[in-house]
Amino acid sequence: MNDQINCIIVDDENGAIEILESYINKVTWLNLQVSFSDPLEALNYLSQYAVDLVFMDINMPDLNGIQLARMVQTETTSIIFCTAYSQHAVESYEIPALDYLLKPIAFDRFLKAVNKTKTIQGLEGDKHSPSKHSDKIFIKSGSQIHQVDIDQISLIKKDGHYIIFNLNGKELLSRMTFAQLLELLPDNRFIQVHRSYVVALSKIEVIQKQFIRIEGKEIPIGDAYKKEFYQRVEFIGN
Repeated sequence: MNDQINCIIVDDENGAIEILESYINKVTWLNLQVSFSDPLEALNYLSQYAVDLVFMDINMPDLNGIQLARMVQTETTSIIFCTAYSQHAVESYEIPALDYLLKPIAFDRFLKAVNKTKTIQGLEGDKHSPSKHSDKIFIKSGSQIHQVDIDQISLIKKDGHYIIFNLNGKELLSRMTFAQLLELLPDNRFIQVHRSYVVALSKIEVIQKQFIRIEGKEIPIGDAYKKEFYQRVEFIGN
């Protein structure tokens, strides 16, 4: 029997994250999987992994906690809002939220909230283990957030401060770093072949010394990436 409740923290204030992390570490049956200061990164994580409990701030950039909760809450995922603004309480209970903690959060109040989760989840079975359940990711482009099927992505190019996703011949532009991009993608399906390119292994049509061909486009293979690339690619013949 798994006696752990898996949880994550989503809060754009590092100080608030540190307090919640210290509280969680005091509760033996809570298992903190990861903390996020960026709600969009949390959204992508929650689209791929099952989580029992989310400690969620409300006032955050790009995507506030109310909006995020509406997108990720399921029958097996509980939300506890943690915020400094009491005026959001009514709206948060429409989610519905399991509880609403007003900052600064006292430990006894925190414990009362998480005990509700313990009762609801029942600490039974293996449903608390993180498991991949989706092949979709969320990508922010301008003022819009797009849900994208990973199988649609053939190649990705870095262009200055932006990343260009090639999706079945269409392009989607997003402002992010390559480090953020690589965390987003499953590494068993994508590989970086150049300082400016990541490709989907399943979309490669031809490999010829210095380049890869995908959908008629020639993608250069950088010298620094050749060894790892050829170790990942299986082929037969001479």
